[in-house]
Amino acid sequence: MPSRKFFKWSWDSAESQESFVKTVGFDDPQKSYLQVKQIETLLNLKPCKMIDIGCGNGRQTQIFAREGYDVSGIDISEKFLREACENAKKENIRVHYQRMRASQLRQREEYDFALAYHHSIGFLSEEELPLHFAGIYDCLKAGGIFLFEMAGPKLDGKFIPCKSWEERENDFILVDKKIERGYREELCILIDKKTGNIQEFHEKQRAFSLDELKNILGAAGFKDVQTYADLEKTPATESAFGVFVCIK
Repeated sequence: MPSRKFFKWSWDSAESQESFVKTVGFDDPQKSYLQVKQIETLLNLKPCKMIDIGCGNGRQTQIFAREGYDVSGIDISEKFLREACENAKKENIRVHYQRMRASQLRQREEYDFALAYHHSIGFLSEEELPLHFAGIYDCLKAGGIFLFEMAGPKLDGKFIPCKSWEERENDFILVDKKIERGYREELCILIDKKTGNIQEFHEKQRAFSLDELKNILGAAGFKDVQTYADLEKTPATESAFGVFVCIK
């Protein structure tokens, strides 16, 4: 008899992490390399001491390390960090990985560059959100750069409720998304094609406007915040934004 299980989506959950891999996944090495080169061009960045916030499986940390950067990476997923460590060992690349949140960072003025790429903050509580960015600010040296490229829902006036389904190799995936009262609510149903087992994930994630994010970054201490729509320096607008270059 097929089973049906219900989950509240959270980055802390092993089931949620597995569903992310199935439904979204990490960028491949070629795309990640292009992103690193775009970041270097955008910031005129040279090898330095850096930290990747929410590094996932290390797709970008290892590229930076090969380019001569002194790299650390943090994430809250034991699964993703284990994969990152295995990949680094296989490629004989030195990266210091640690399982922790940005709000738990205790380093002070240690890094020249902090990266949070395809970074979702909508799951953070109201209490943790300011501590998250304060931890990033504090770990940077004076004049250090923080690049925040956001994932997750935006209050940009463009969101249209949607329902979709697709067939993958092992699963059927059904998704229902809507934004209500400043939060994106998403229902994702995974149906295993072989067993018929169902996993149902309920996600509630805060959406942000451009001004809200600028205010949050400013409150953390960043007084120089440049905003773009993409890594090509397209100027940000209230309806197109996602890249924040913050100078300490």
